[in-house]
Amino acid sequence: MSRPLPLTWALRAAALLALAGTTTACAGRVDPSARSDRQAWDAMYQPTLDAVKAVDPRIKPDESPGGHSGCHPTDFIGDSTDDSEVIGSAYIYFYASPSDKRSPTQLVREVVTRMEAKGWKGPHPDGIAPVNGKVSATLKMPGSGSATITSKHERPTVAPPFNSVAVSLTTECLRNSDWHG
Repeated sequence: MSRPLPLTWALRAAALLALAGTTTACAGRVDPSARSDRQAWDAMYQPTLDAVKAVDPRIKPDESPGGHSGCHPTDFIGDSTDDSEVIGSAYIYFYASPSDKRSPTQLVREVVTRMEAKGWKGPHPDGIAPVNGKVSATLKMPGSGSATITSKHERPTVAPPFNSVAVSLTTECLRNSDWHG
């Protein structure tokens, strides 16, 4: 006949199982030898900016840093986080000249082709098509992050129509090179 374990043993076993699950889940997140957030930005940002600039060298794209936010999981008790791991984001965009007759699809294809030449992985440019008047494609840079390229035709009421192109960059959850904790 088996005897039930005392409640304290059951609680300890549950705590150990929870700790093991948390440790296992976190272990796959960030390899300590993996890239830092700065290394990811070095690999992602400038090549993307260069690709966007090359689509229309006459127009200077606008850049908007999104910043960084902590992505480290909560501790075992679940009441605190730290910034040892972060996700970074930024936004690069431009408005094509009204005289530019390329379609939003053509503009996204050009950006995708130029980014793929710089190491990005994504959809083949022939697989990019408009959906509800907007064209989007998502690319990945292994070990660094992702980029979503979007273009649409704008029809302002007081100016000639034009196309807008935007690239939203987001890093993976990576080691924060500025964290000393």
